[in-house]
Amino acid sequence: MRVKFFRTGQIYFYSMFTKITFLLTLIMLALLLFLHFNFTNYSIGLLNSSNQKLMNQIYQNALQINNSVRTYSSAIFNNPNTTKLMYSDDISVLDQLNSINTIETSLGSAPFIYSAYVYNGKTNTYYAIGANTVTRKDQFYDTELVQMFKDPKLLLSHTPIPRKIPVSELDPTKFENVFSYILPEYFPDKRLKNALVINVRMNWIFNSLASYQESDSLTGNNILIMDHNGNVIANSDQEKDLFLSSLSNEPFVAHVLKSTNQSGVFTADFRGTSSIITYTSYETSPWILVNITPYKYIAGTVSKVKAITVTIGLVMLIICLITGFLLSKNLYDPVRNLRKTIGRLNQAQEPKEDHHNEFQYITDSIESTHYQLNSLEDFRKTNLFTLKQTYLKDLLLSKHVKEVDYEAFFKQHNVHFDPRSSIALILFKTDHYAAFHANYSSRDQSLLRYSLLNIANEIVHPSYPCESIDAGRDHVVTLLNMEVFSDHEPGSTDHIERLKSLAQEIQQVYAKYCSISVSAFISEPVTSIKDVRALYERTLELSHYRIKYGHGCLLTQQTINKVNWSDFNINTASVQQFLDCIQKAKLEEAKTAYWNLIQELTDCSFNIIMFTLSYLSSSIFNLVNLMERNGTISFGLDFVSFDNTMKSMEVFDEINYEFITLISAIVGKIEQNRSEKSDIVVSNAIRFIDSHYMDTTLTSNRVADQFKLTPAYLGKLFREHSSRSIADYISETRLVKASELLKDSPFNVDEIIEKIGWENKKHFFTLFKKRFGTTPTEYRLKSRVSDIQEISP
Repeated sequence: MRVKFFRTGQIYFYSMFTKITFLLTLIMLALLLFLHFNFTNYSIGLLNSSNQKLMNQIYQNALQINNSVRTYSSAIFNNPNTTKLMYSDDISVLDQLNSINTIETSLGSAPFIYSAYVYNGKTNTYYAIGANTVTRKDQFYDTELVQMFKDPKLLLSHTPIPRKIPVSELDPTKFENVFSYILPEYFPDKRLKNALVINVRMNWIFNSLASYQESDSLTGNNILIMDHNGNVIANSDQEKDLFLSSLSNEPFVAHVLKSTNQSGVFTADFRGTSSIITYTSYETSPWILVNITPYKYIAGTVSKVKAITVTIGLVMLIICLITGFLLSKNLYDPVRNLRKTIGRLNQAQEPKEDHHNEFQYITDSIESTHYQLNSLEDFRKTNLFTLKQTYLKDLLLSKHVKEVDYEAFFKQHNVHFDPRSSIALILFKTDHYAAFHANYSSRDQSLLRYSLLNIANEIVHPSYPCESIDAGRDHVVTLLNMEVFSDHEPGSTDHIERLKSLAQEIQQVYAKYCSISVSAFISEPVTSIKDVRALYERTLELSHYRIKYGHGCLLTQQTINKVNWSDFNINTASVQQFLDCIQKAKLEEAKTAYWNLIQELTDCSFNIIMFTLSYLSSSIFNLVNLMERNGTISFGLDFVSFDNTMKSMEVFDEINYEFITLISAIVGKIEQNRSEKSDIVVSNAIRFIDSHYMDTTLTSNRVADQFKLTPAYLGKLFREHSSRSIADYISETRLVKASELLKDSPFNVDEIIEKIGWENKKHFFTLFKKRFGTTPTEYRLKSRVSDIQEISP
């Protein structure tokens, strides 16, 4: 009986093994034949697709650099130092050097800039800034540019012009490949008034070509970038510089130029070698990108891959035979395998050999598993809120949230809104977060957000199905179902007003019971739950406008969308006036200039506000650094700390306070430094007078000459620090010395007058009597009588 069962099992095994092996072998052979006959076309197609992607990347890289250079050149053109060089008729050498150094420092921050030229049409002066900084009048070593300046038709503003420019006037045979961006300005008679030329390194704009050469691409590839006349703008073959070379006579170039398609692939000869030519062009670009791949490398690669494919196929065939054998061997006894699997899942030992009732064992194991599943379900229900919060938070914040059957999931986790309906979002953001973070522990912060979450649910849920989420840090988010209306449909504004009323009630209740202010931001609705993350990010951007509307504000996306933001450009003249006030320590004028600049931002978007404030702070710190380098004053300010502080500010009042504090600190330091220097000057002047009072030629002019100062300026410092003029101090010093001589010396009055350097005797008597209330003779007599009285008992 056992033998019969065994033989039957063996027959079933061999039958199953034969069928599985035959099927796998047939599939493998068909796959090998298909790969063998189709791999060449597939490889060429794959190569074409890869080349198209690569050329798109190169174009996007060049376009990005082109836009950056255009923006950068406009900024340099409007720079006050550039303006000074372009417009000044008579500029001193020192001002030239200062302006050139400042522009050169700015150029150093842009590694893609090779050099810049500033041309002053009034004086016909060329300023070359960069690798070889020179100033030339009436002639310039870049002769091609000089010819272009004579023909205004060649000057295309903000258009990259490929050129070979001389490296220096000392070596006119050595050139640098660049793209020149020219920003010209003309007189009314169409003559060139001035111009700014930015020379960008060619290999920087097309740096994707260099990276392509370093990649694991096929050997022998070459990428050409040409204009529509067949001139080479750049190529990836570093050994053969084809910059500005004309390939219009090449047959494949003629084919590309005549083609009406924006992209394509064909086979042609290039330098006597059969090659695959891939090309692409763009409507908005003057460039054509061409990739040349020698066919012999593709053919060799295809043959190699074919051999590898056949080898792998044979190995897989052997593996399939072994797999078929093992699979067939084990399929005939499913009950045993099931028993072992259940045993491993239950982490139990294998049943004993005398345990013949395997189905009873399987039944007991299933009952045990069922009990464990019930226990797991009880655990899930206990932690339902945490699980729900975790998933909803991932839905808002994670880019790779796992997609589920939302309707079933929401029902299972008791989520109180419908994923199939339109969804809106209310973002509650804690005001004064820095103080909130400092005053409460992490646990208390979590509890306060939980309180806000519950308040939001309690107030919104009666009107709209909703669910609130603790998004961490400083904000709570409420998701709710809301009907979508167009702007002209009835009820479109009713829902918004209703949501504003609910959000305002939440703000009031939270402030009343938790003493914490929050700002609220209401989004527009979306129709799909998959758009919730994007909706959340847009609402975060909306929350940035708290900076304009203040703490406790209530904003809607519809309100912000209707605002017509003003087109604001930084007024460099006003900024320079503001910096001049700081440098001259005029605090009130600096504050007024700052408030005027801030007032211009009232109707600007958030990005413009932050950019302007960043520009303003960097300008202040650039001024401070310049003053520290040029003088002995040290401010001890940290731009990074101030910038981080500015980014953490929530409203304009806080930002204005920080800026005013910074301005006051800088002005105070400047005034303190000036006061200290003034004290030193006055002290030295007093010591000089005390040492030279007997000199009859000693006057305020001579004292001023001694310290290389004007008499008026020294007199002003002297009055500020000693409350008297220099002449009064000289007279006072001489009168005091005269009184001492009258007391202690045997000299007569005339001799004393001579010793103290006084020339006018009558004027001396007048001032002495006015100072001491008596004549010099009477003063001597009184002094001696007083001395006698002190000596006598």
